[in-house]
Amino acid sequence: MPGHHRVRFADIPSTPSSTSDATLASSPGPATPPALHPSPLPAKHRGVFSPAYYPSSPLPAAPVRLHPVLAGVPAYPAPLVWDVSQPTESVQVRTSTSTQPLTDRLVKEPATEPKLGSITIICEQLPWAITVTPVPDAPGWKAPYVTVGDVLYTLYRTLRLSATEAERSLCDSAHLRRVHNAYVARYERIAHPGERELEKSKYIKRVDFLCTSRMFQGLSLVPEGIPAKGLAPGVVWQLHVARP
Repeated sequence: MPGHHRVRFADIPSTPSSTSDATLASSPGPATPPALHPSPLPAKHRGVFSPAYYPSSPLPAAPVRLHPVLAGVPAYPAPLVWDVSQPTESVQVRTSTSTQPLTDRLVKEPATEPKLGSITIICEQLPWAITVTPVPDAPGWKAPYVTVGDVLYTLYRTLRLSATEAERSLCDSAHLRRVHNAYVARYERIAHPGERELEKSKYIKRVDFLCTSRMFQGLSLVPEGIPAKGLAPGVVWQLHVARP
């Protein structure tokens, strides 16, 4: 596919998942569900912006940098216009004068430099870490390292999974009320009555833990990693989100 064509994310064969059946029919799941660490993350790993870090062995000695379209920079507009509750086909790339759809050429590019086989994403509003690895059989962007497409696809598919009772129990009562309100608002935004009732029946999804902060604001490096979880410096990135 020529590089200027718009990329398609929905061509990956669907594989049943034991974790949830609450995925979008129009966007099949990955052959291997994204890995999650269902335990609360330390509070100190919040709000860190760092474009580069010189990690220690065994990672490369060169600074680990994130692809510009994924990187969040304070006081600058987000590089992508994306409501993470919406399919990745809706992602727009911000330019100086307008926005443009993602292209297949862009999603093929490595998510980091140097290229890494796995990265971990944490978020202040989420009680799990999301592990991103190359998506098997990815249409147009398959690579032996994590690509821009892998990051976006894994974020969306992970957040679309239903939240389990154990995951909901990680919230305090005030947060759980906000999560429930986000769930109600999400299905009420669906215009078609049948589709609205179907989405309502799937109950709370992981994306609802973001509450009203659904807009992608980029990723930033967590310089020290998360040693308690065996996650070395240079592979842990924080997801930043904002209200629409």
